[in-house]
Order: sequence, then C-alpha cells, then structure tokens
Amino acid sequence: MAVEVKKLEGWFEKQKLMKFLKNDYDNFYMLFDLDNFNFLLGSSSFLYSKAGNETTGVLLNYYHSTGIKDIWLYGDNESAGSLLSHVDRSSSVIHVRYHDNLGLFGDAPKVYREYCMVNEKPAGTHDDNMKLLTQDKYTQYAKLISQWENTRFKTMDLEEFRNLLNYSTVFGYFVDGSLASVATLGAVWKDWFVVSSVFTDPALRNKGYVQKLISSMLDHYSNLDKAILFVNKDNGPAIKAYSNLGFRIFSEDLWVDYGTGLVP
Repeated sequence: MAVEVKKLEGWFEKQKLMKFLKNDYDNFYMLFDLDNFNFLLGSSSFLYSKAGNETTGVLLNYYHSTGIKDIWLYGDNESAGSLLSHVDRSSSVIHVRYHDNLGLFGDAPKVYREYCMVNEKPAGTHDDNMKLLTQDKYTQYAKLISQWENTRFKTMDLEEFRNLLNYSTVFGYFVDGSLASVATLGAVWKDWFVVSSVFTDPALRNKGYVQKLISSMLDHYSNLDKAILFVNKDNGPAIKAYSNLGFRIFSEDLWVDYGTGLVP
C-alpha cells in the first residue's frame, strides 16, 4: 500500500500520533511538542505518513533562530524516506533511531551515533556546589561553554548568553568559586525530564564534577519519575558517569549532520 504524507493540523491527528510514538524515551521532544501544541507556534511543524488508516511515521521539523533545523524522525524505513523527501535537509541535524537505516543518509557529510539513556528512578545526592545560574552569572557561563567546539555557543555574543539564562534553567557546578561544569534542564513532559547541554571546562575534566552535578540535579528533581539524556556513543567517560548514576541505555540513535558541523 502506498505511503501518504500529510501535515499535522488538528487535535484528532495529534492524538493518533502520540499513540503511535508509544511514549518511547527517544521520542521525548516529539511527544513534548505534540502535547504542548508547539506545532501551532510557527517554530515547529509536524509531518506524518500513513498507509490506509494506519500511521507509519512521524517527523518533527524544528527551526532554530540561527537557521539550523533539528529534525526528529520515527518510523519504518519506507515511511522515513517518504517523510524526508518532503523536507529540506540542508543546515539540519536529523535524529532517528538506528535500525539498519544508514542507507537513507548516503548523501550526509557526517553521521554519528548516540545513546538515549534513561534513569527510571531518579535519585541523587545534594551538593551545595551546584547552583542555579542566574542572569548575573552570564559572563562566567559564556566563558565556560563557548569553549565547546562545534556548537552554537561558539558564535553567541554576551547578550545572547544573558538571554539564555533568562529563559532557560541552567545549573552550574562551582569549584573554589569558579564555574567548572554546566547542565541544562532541557524540558519537562508530564513526569519526565531531559538533561541537556552538559559541558565541563576542558582543564577540569576527569575529576568527577559532571557526575556530582548530575547527581545533584537528580536529587533536585527526584519528584519526577524519569530522567533522560542523549550522549555520544564514543564518549566512554560520560557514559560511565551516567551509568554510575542509574542511567541505562534505552536506544542507539543516529545524529545525521547536513552541513551544520555540529556533533553530539
């Protein structure tokens, strides 16, 4: 049966797509945007594929103010290929679960692999060295995270960092008054939350600061039921640290770069 691609526009379609996504952890951002109707705001749009009356795939196209697109994709290979044929892949990063689907991305300059990891009983240890980064800390935050190669942080100006701390929830781990590590509360959906943008000063790595920071975040949000994060498959030290905190690998995903230069 031929696959048909449609744009998501209404509540009834939304319910069908949420059921199709099955509350899988690596579909967090699609579930979040669907449930909050973010696809009606202009910065996000959803396409879905169907064969007859059955949903077979979903694609979230999220536009950043920088012009870079995050494309989140879920479905069988035929449906994924049909959905991708309806979007512009340039200046985008595509996130999709890995299942013998590398052939869909033969034209991609770079393909990386990352793990979606989940902690199903978040619990950690409070550490007074972890602090919420308020706007007055924006220069310290900028100095630290602008060292992160191949990210948008490299090109942001100071005012953008100030604004970022105004609308984001960013935690920092301080050592002798200096900011050593940072992590962001990416989003909360129902009783799930995502930890994102984890970074440590290169001069202070391998000292356990990230593990202490994430542990304190887990303690802070222990009222929620699930913690999720994404990590480069090749980042062995980070995977070990997260595993020590109770995270397990849920899925292996592809990070497909079309001209952004970004890496997981």
